Amino acid sequence: MLENSLWLRYNPNKTIREVLARIYECSAVEIGEDERSLYASLKRHLTKKEFRMVMMNEAGLSPEEIGEEVGLNGAELKKAQYKAYRKIRQEKIRREVQVSMVKEELAEDDGE
Repeated sequence: MLENSLWLRYNPNKTIREVLARIYECSAVEIGEDERSLYASLKRHLTKKEFRMVMMNEAGLSPEEIGEEVGLNGAELKKAQYKAYRKIRQEKIRREVQVSMVKEELAEDDGE
């Protein structure tokens, strides 16, 4: 899994899959199961700062704590978080996250 990742540092009780399901307003079964590929997808499409803001926000940290960590405050932080979540909701990331599930299903079908 993601033993040494920043995700587990901030979110030891939530999986990326659960968070994406909530953001996309779908069931977790529609999201790929491989946490590493989900983590890589987000990391690939977001800047380091955006990724860190999303992780910290999903962990329930206060805006002050998040702002201190990423060097933004108030309106700048809200705007940056809005932009990060907007990126996550883009169709290309949604497809990539759901494509990982389709790839897993195809691999299972080939193995039968």
